[in-house]
Amino acid sequence: MSSTHFSTFAFALIVCGKLLESNALAIIRDDRSIGFYFDAYYKPTNDATNTTFGSLISVTSESDLEYLGQVNVGGHDFNLVLDTGSSDLWVTGQQIKINSKTSDSINLTYGLGSASGNIAYTAVQLGTYHVQNQVFLNVDKTYEQATDGILGLGFISLSMIEKKTKKKSARPIMANIFEQNPSTPNFMALALERTTDNENTSGGVITIGEYDPRFKDVSGTPKYPLAPSKSSRWTITLSGMQVNGHDVALKSAVKGAKKGTAISLIDSGTSLANIPSDAVDAIYGAISGSVHIQTNGQDFWIVPCLGQANLSFSFGNDYLPINPLELTRPAIFTDGSTQYTVCTSAFRPQLSRTDDMDFLLGDVFMRNVYSVFNFGNLTSNNDDDKGASIQFLSRSNKDQVYQDFQEQRTQNLKNLPPLYDLSKLRSDGTSSDGGRINS
Repeated sequence: MSSTHFSTFAFALIVCGKLLESNALAIIRDDRSIGFYFDAYYKPTNDATNTTFGSLISVTSESDLEYLGQVNVGGHDFNLVLDTGSSDLWVTGQQIKINSKTSDSINLTYGLGSASGNIAYTAVQLGTYHVQNQVFLNVDKTYEQATDGILGLGFISLSMIEKKTKKKSARPIMANIFEQNPSTPNFMALALERTTDNENTSGGVITIGEYDPRFKDVSGTPKYPLAPSKSSRWTITLSGMQVNGHDVALKSAVKGAKKGTAISLIDSGTSLANIPSDAVDAIYGAISGSVHIQTNGQDFWIVPCLGQANLSFSFGNDYLPINPLELTRPAIFTDGSTQYTVCTSAFRPQLSRTDDMDFLLGDVFMRNVYSVFNFGNLTSNNDDDKGASIQFLSRSNKDQVYQDFQEQRTQNLKNLPPLYDLSKLRSDGTSSDGGRINS
């Protein structure tokens, strides 16, 4: 997250609520189930708080941007980003027991940052699942990566390690888990829960091969196939977007996408959302009093904290409503010695142009649905993306969330500094009292 400043006063944005969860999570599970239940607490802890279940994985928050799950790699516990947007496992910073080393080196790049090192094999424990000889990247150099590593939950075809080695033994962990547990249906499902103020994620439920009983009706929802058909990511066709009941025109830069649609990645490793600029403008331009800041490489909106728009997405026939609280994030800045509250856009323009997606929808979308990620059957060609799909069950009651927004946000603002007068801000980054936003 880059910092921004006015020349006459500091514009130090401090996220008031966590972007993903509070300070620590613990994943626990029923001894007779396949699923993992995790919850959030304000202080880091490695202990389960529900004595009915046994502790499996402890999860903490770092940089307010990622889920970090405790995974045992080579006899050491690491807090790893749980990421449906990638497929490879890497760790750094610890001496671990390695089964075998290779001379193959690789550099893994992400939307933000990179990690490089040598490919090796070791034992990995994810909850109660054990993979005795899991490939991973033993990282010795990172760039803009503040965590111990990443646990990719994507397809074999997305794995850079598998591409490098061209070996069946170098498959991602999910492929190994499903192969070693053939009676387990090859899907995982994710429900993100909200904090008491409804502004952020407080934890949730992850299941492998079974549905959370609360959302079992998802089994009857449409299965949206990967798009384009040869996609190696959890990308599907976005068929519609509406703001206040008005359609937003969609177009795609992805080869093979149907006219009037866009391709969207559903990514557990992203807290906010990156979407085309015209889609961002359609959302916040519909909220009276919003200011679009475009200066010195900055492109975001500052929005009245009590302003709302009715946003929904469709991947087929039905529209999935987004809670208006998801559209903005309360933040604090200092003008001289005085603190004020503003709200900034949670849907942002894409960080860079990609050729395989138009929309990247993270937790601000996923908190509103129960998401099921159906892997394809493992083929003789070592593929697990053929026939893969995603299902959604809406968790946001459109009328109720819109009705509750004003009351909920007003209550949340009571504990924050007074609201800043947005009429002082101009779109070129200047303020009426002579200030200017600098990158």
